Amino acid sequence: MSLHPLPFAELVTRMRREIETGDAIFDLPRRKWFVPDGKHDFSALHFGRRASTPVGPAAGPHTQLAQNIVLSWLGGARIMELKTVQINDRLEIPRPCIHAPNVGLNVEWSQELRIGESLMEYAKAVYLIEILKHTRCFGRLDSDAGMDTIFDTSVGYDLAGIRSEAVTGFLDGLLHPQPLFETLRGQLTGDAADYRDLELPAAISDCVTLSTFHGCPASEIESISRYLLEERGFHTIIKLNPTLLGFDRVKTILEDTLGYTRFQLREEAFDADLQYDDAMAILLRLRRVSENRGSMIGAKFTNTLVVANDATVFPTQPDAYMYVSGAPLHVISMNLMQQVRDDLGFEIPISFSAGIDAQNFPAAVACGMVPITTCTDLLRAGGYGRLPAYLKSLGREMDRLGASTREAYVLAVGGNAAAAIAETFDALAVGVLGEDELATLLAADADQMPGHLRRMAESRGLNAESAVVHATRVAGRLNGRSLVPALDRDPRYHAERNRKEPRTLESELGLYDCVNCDLCIAVCPNDAFFVYDVVGDDAAREHQLALVDEACNECSNCEVYCPEIGAPFVVKERVFATAEGFAASTRDGFRRDGSMMEGRVDGHVFRMDMGDGNSDDTLSEEERSRADRVRTTIFAGPRPNPVNPSGGGS
Repeated sequence: MSLHPLPFAELVTRMRREIETGDAIFDLPRRKWFVPDGKHDFSALHFGRRASTPVGPAAGPHTQLAQNIVLSWLGGARIMELKTVQINDRLEIPRPCIHAPNVGLNVEWSQELRIGESLMEYAKAVYLIEILKHTRCFGRLDSDAGMDTIFDTSVGYDLAGIRSEAVTGFLDGLLHPQPLFETLRGQLTGDAADYRDLELPAAISDCVTLSTFHGCPASEIESISRYLLEERGFHTIIKLNPTLLGFDRVKTILEDTLGYTRFQLREEAFDADLQYDDAMAILLRLRRVSENRGSMIGAKFTNTLVVANDATVFPTQPDAYMYVSGAPLHVISMNLMQQVRDDLGFEIPISFSAGIDAQNFPAAVACGMVPITTCTDLLRAGGYGRLPAYLKSLGREMDRLGASTREAYVLAVGGNAAAAIAETFDALAVGVLGEDELATLLAADADQMPGHLRRMAESRGLNAESAVVHATRVAGRLNGRSLVPALDRDPRYHAERNRKEPRTLESELGLYDCVNCDLCIAVCPNDAFFVYDVVGDDAAREHQLALVDEACNECSNCEVYCPEIGAPFVVKERVFATAEGFAASTRDGFRRDGSMMEGRVDGHVFRMDMGDGNSDDTLSEEERSRADRVRTTIFAGPRPNPVNPSGGGS
């Protein structure tokens, strides 16, 4: 049940084949891709580089395999927060590890791949995205607008591990990935050789989000951050825990206000975690360190919320805790974000990930945060195909204000543009707004604000883009003062609205017989499931579902959303992409090996020559029938059903 990266050349070939046969890439239909409309500029600067949108997948189940990252990109994500890498790369993660029927619960933590595999997966993701950019998604996009992409890595959990040779090598590989890219170039043969000479980025990432374990001492967090800033030269974001808000405040919001009484907060977990005053002092000291080094320090809100484990959800979890995300975390984290920014006294880069969805995304953008990442929402029906709605929702709000750019929207949404610009100039010690300048700003339309700001900044000898970034952070903080208090009263975050379970039927899930809703395809964060068509008059159903074993970590999210009784990752047919994956698994399934098919049926391993029908094993009629019914899958590989393209939902 461990993940095994799929070969790079096969991923390239699969992208081309799927777009030609099913108008999809990695099972995401083109109709669910993000396509820039030419009307809205959602772009944002992140540590001096521009991303075409401020949204991305959070470090988690959606960002540890190359194909997952590509799926996020197709949905419109342009800042990729890669899954946390740490020295312990032989984790034993409980199964199930994800449960997100409404509110999100999990007991997973860092990457499930070896450190070297993670680095190569990220290099593969960069290369695959560059192929999509270069070809305009194999000719399916009319322009190359809106494709600027940034990778933000994540590391944990202690200084000794981060300073280790393995993690140091990982960080070096992010900054100097050319040997990785050369290895990948050499794997491209045949038609895929067209992409051997593609120009690739000089670095994968120069910014890192630090994710420390719950209970990590303040001194350790500061030491790690100093190391990343001073010795490694990375822009650094510290991911903060919601426990910073304090036990009493979190309990009041979670239980008294929102009504989530089924989660048991543990005061000892709050006491052991980083304390609020310590966090503020760390950010103040590291601001000076970063300024001296020419890098930047930032904060991310937030990690998941620690609560007592529910053994009925995670029966194999050995620890006392599980972790909450989704709607209740959104309210808690937004309150913490606003409090920190109001108390800090200076502006730093702020990113956010807690219960983000299409409905609250515009308000999060209005708070001036970059990036805004999401996880729990992508585990729901629709999966990666939910991302374009985020940007459509933001576009509607921008239209309402007459703003065509993200900067104009943030400055205008709360009517705080003049105050934000005045505070920016004061903070940068270049004087105050004159009466004429103030009058100009107050009379300006939303779309005129950034232009006025740039001209005012240049007249004072400032870098115009830096001034815009600073002003949008200030405006975001001011906007948050009215946006955040309203969250407590919004019914959509209350427990009563978040109790509904996915639809269920009384029928039993069958190996070759199910309702064909295809929900398992969309909700799988690893794109393990696919549709294939059975050829033959005796086929019970032409439309069948199977999964690629190496991409399935048995997180059980498919079981949560399957309307029938049974777990798709257990019941449905398995295809192995590699000999290593087949050897490492004990589950039944099949793999192609040239003209041979290797299979395991009821634990019995056999090889069959599909050319002349000879086999080195004597199979029962039942075994032979089962093998025959999946041989089309083995030889043709996954492809979307042309009638009901994958990514469907209820």
